Amino acid sequence: MMPARVLPAIERIDTTIEQMSILKKGGTEVKHTIHKALISGPVGRTIADLLHGTWLGHPLHPVLTDTVIGAWVFGTVFDVLSLTASRRREREKMQDAADTLLTLGTAMVVPTAITGLADYSAIKQEAVEYGAAHGILNGTLFVTYLLSLRARKSGNRGLGILLSSMALGVGALSAWLGGEMAFRYKVGADHAQRASKPDDWMPLLPALSLAEGERRVVELDDEKILLYRKGGQVYAIGAVCAHAGGPLEEGTFDGHQVTCPWHDSVYDVRDGGVVHGPTCYNQPNFDVRTLNGQVEIRVPQKHETEA
Repeated sequence: MMPARVLPAIERIDTTIEQMSILKKGGTEVKHTIHKALISGPVGRTIADLLHGTWLGHPLHPVLTDTVIGAWVFGTVFDVLSLTASRRREREKMQDAADTLLTLGTAMVVPTAITGLADYSAIKQEAVEYGAAHGILNGTLFVTYLLSLRARKSGNRGLGILLSSMALGVGALSAWLGGEMAFRYKVGADHAQRASKPDDWMPLLPALSLAEGERRVVELDDEKILLYRKGGQVYAIGAVCAHAGGPLEEGTFDGHQVTCPWHDSVYDVRDGGVVHGPTCYNQPNFDVRTLNGQVEIRVPQKHETEA
């Protein structure tokens, strides 16, 4: 159970962030500017896919944040140990370890921030202000750790330790905001409706009712399925975009590709595979056949047995 004093504090932080209209307005403008830059041309798309982690199968940003946070936390641990060490040689070893770890963590902020900005460019609108606050705090952390390292290098170790200790406290708040985005707003999570049925062929609609180049959404047990005819073949994939839940049927179709109208994720309708991010997750896909004038689907069979 959450301590009684913690919940009101969290609610106050939430209220403060939500009432800061500048975070929502300014953050939205920054988001759109970065997004347009990242999807402008094949080179931008390639860079965006790299930064989003499309090649990794899940967002790249959290992988890098673990390195930064881990290095900063253990750097602080060695700072504390250096203050309690009685022997000079032992104290110097602890100081060197602390400085090395804090330097590593601060250096890793750069690629971590770049991937974070890429993800922020396609963040859900409802989480924009949280992402903006998260970014501002992280920028403050970066500067504070740089000042800490500078103080240490100049011989003012006490100031350096004070600055890094203060920064770690701010980092805890920033990490909490990251958790809010991930677990409360599902930023970076898989939003697709993963289908487990039908496991046998099921008719959905008359084949002649779906013209060439036409798309249609049908619902099956509250799951939305996108049907699309191209080249005389009907394809079926999940209609809810895995990136943020966008309606793929309202997207742009080009050949065998569909682009989500919300954040421009691109999928191959033949198998639901990712063509371009920001999504990192494939769409659910279905086997499709036409029998007795009906379009029928089923979930892909992992093990087919011969009749």
